[in-house]
Amino acid sequence: MKGILLFAMLLLAICATSLGINAALPSPDGALFAIAILLFAAFTAASLCIELGDGRINDLHEVMKLIETGQSLRLTLAAYGLGCSLAASVTVLVYRGWLGG
Repeated sequence: MKGILLFAMLLLAICATSLGINAALPSPDGALFAIAILLFAAFTAASLCIELGDGRINDLHEVMKLIETGQSLRLTLAAYGLGCSLAASVTVLVYRGWLGG
């Protein structure tokens, strides 16, 4: 169960990161990326709670196993969506930082 709490803390850190991205990027881009990240983080947390309630996971390695193997489509889509939105926002941050775009 300690691993699940670690995963929850990771989701909270991602939410804080989205607020930082919102502050770092100009108005429309920052808000859109922050909303996308927060929505996928909430969807991941809700999916995690559903899987915990169903008794399919008890530890962090089981969460990773469900995501990697695709046994829980809901959790897999939420995790991939969260990763893609984070990667897209970091790409825009790097682009604006290095190229001054």
